[in-house]
Amino acid sequence: MKILIADDEDYTREGLMEEIAWEEFGIDEIMQAVNGEEALKIVKWFRPDIVLSDIRMPKMDGIAFAEEMVRLIPGSKLIFMSGYMETDYLKSAIRLSVIDYIEKPVDIAQVKKALRRAVDEIVREKKTREADQVNREFHQQKLFELLTHRDSDVRTVEKLAGEVCFPMTGQYVCIEVQFPRNRKNTGGELEQVLEMVSGIEAKGIGTWREDSCFEVLLSYPEKARYRLAPLYQRILERWPESKLALGIEAGDCKNIYNSCKTARAAMNCAFYQPDQRMFEIDEAILQKRFMEPGIYGAFLRVLPEGPKKLSEWFHSVFGDLASRKYYQKEQVYTLMISLLTAVFRQYPEICDRLPRLCGEEQLQAHILGMDSLREMQDFMEKILGCVQEREEALSGCGRVIRGVVDYIAAHYGEENLSNAQIAEYFHFSPAYMNVLFKQEMKVTLKQYLSSYRLERAKRLLEQDYMKITEIAEKCGYANANYFAKVFRDSVGMTPVEYRESCEAGK
Repeated sequence: MKILIADDEDYTREGLMEEIAWEEFGIDEIMQAVNGEEALKIVKWFRPDIVLSDIRMPKMDGIAFAEEMVRLIPGSKLIFMSGYMETDYLKSAIRLSVIDYIEKPVDIAQVKKALRRAVDEIVREKKTREADQVNREFHQQKLFELLTHRDSDVRTVEKLAGEVCFPMTGQYVCIEVQFPRNRKNTGGELEQVLEMVSGIEAKGIGTWREDSCFEVLLSYPEKARYRLAPLYQRILERWPESKLALGIEAGDCKNIYNSCKTARAAMNCAFYQPDQRMFEIDEAILQKRFMEPGIYGAFLRVLPEGPKKLSEWFHSVFGDLASRKYYQKEQVYTLMISLLTAVFRQYPEICDRLPRLCGEEQLQAHILGMDSLREMQDFMEKILGCVQEREEALSGCGRVIRGVVDYIAAHYGEENLSNAQIAEYFHFSPAYMNVLFKQEMKVTLKQYLSSYRLERAKRLLEQDYMKITEIAEKCGYANANYFAKVFRDSVGMTPVEYRESCEAGK
């Protein structure tokens, strides 16, 4: 809290400074002025919460100064000091709603009482403002919800509109502003847009739809329509990473819901056109189109045919999705999660080549974190490229050994996985299986399995969301102690030390 002491008497100002424990009142910034003119200059930039002012001062008296101060910062609390109890002064004090009128020489105890009243009043007013703001925001959000849904109760709408001063006649349009999902929003973006709206003689109410997207409903007079385009441009310039979608204009508050609906439909196009920043509605995206039900069946028929055929199929699917662009992106997310999960299960060794994905559990979150169809396509191409590289690396191996490698990738987390179990699955003796495996892979089956488990453990340790005991269990070790021993013997450090070294290198 801030205070300004204005008095031409040095000993009065210094006495107040020394005799009052300002921190007890929550006052941590203090300025002094020797006359009314200087005090007014300080008020303009210091904006004190409390002003303790003498009435008779040179250049500008306390009354004239206080009148200007109240005009500049009407919420500031005023305490007068004077050695003259004249009627005109008292009348001015009443008119200016001063907290107290203290006679000189000042009584410190009386000053403290006046300060306490001023501070209490400031705190009370602040709480009232905060409560009013919360109440206003609640009413705005409720009004927004009602206006953007068909057939809302008219009386409730009119009542809320009156409480938040939102016009029920005029022109309306809904806009949606979206940010990248990984961006840390300050929470003040919506308020800044509403301030921009008020600057073009329009009214606005808005709400956050999710962490990365908010909507604003604009009400504007017909004469202000030409100011909308510059407003949209200022929003995009203010946040270069943002995208903006426009709903259709509504000439009646009953059609506002349609403006909101079309704004959301327009923003859906951002998923398909990541390089574009402003989106407006067109007829194509208004169609109610749903994903063809046969697409997953077609995928399952192609999946066993290998990465080349799979890559060709996905290329066709992504091209089709991009050309249509009116499928709801949520449908695309659901589809891609299903398809990629199946690819991961078909080729579990993909995890060895993708640093951030240690298994299916991270796959869904990774896909949902993507902002565009292009990101999904790039990710799918990377996955299929990894599969192709793996196929080429094993091209010199026979069908049996390739099957063994796939089997280990799918079952390495089983504690009882052994040479004998693997050999039995492929109908070979353990001894013959080991000879065959070493001929083609240049290491024994046991060495390969141990090395594979260690590499998977390293990948999991590079993340920070799993406990050591969980990693040991996931990678097929009997317990955490045995895992730590094997890891230390192989890597030269404990699992904890390895994780710390990875974190230090980030």
